[in-house]
Amino acid sequence: MSLIITEESHLDHHLTKQHRKMILERFADRDGFFIETFDIPQPLRRLPCQLYGPLMGDAPVPESEVTYRKRLPREYESRLINRHRRWSRQMTVIAGPTNDAPCVLYTAYGGPCAPREPNDPALPESERDASIAFWSEHALTCRQSMGGGPVDPPTTED
Repeated sequence: MSLIITEESHLDHHLTKQHRKMILERFADRDGFFIETFDIPQPLRRLPCQLYGPLMGDAPVPESEVTYRKRLPREYESRLINRHRRWSRQMTVIAGPTNDAPCVLYTAYGGPCAPREPNDPALPESERDASIAFWSEHALTCRQSMGGGPVDPPTTED
């Protein structure tokens, strides 16, 4: 079996058809759970990244700039900041078994891998302290506009 995309795959992070095709080709031989971050190959366009904090080369995000709100479809609050999303040549892919399928794309997004948020009910207790430490210094942007460099030109790959 190989990686598949289903209706449950979380594909709302500005992935184009070409991004999805590349993911299926790159991970065609995978089964079981995996997380992998890699550089998006040319000529595919960059993806937006919503993460701010030391992992992105920023200063820690101070609590004074943070709000807490639910990001649909999640039922828990996320640590958010009012800054622009940035473009990234990195992509993180998370996939694994679902029902009878050995490897389903859970999600793919622009930027590095970040741990599950502390309020995520699926967060294993063994990972809670590391998650709290990470998210005390990091936040996700809640802005829809793009910043952080030139905008990629429109393409026909959408």
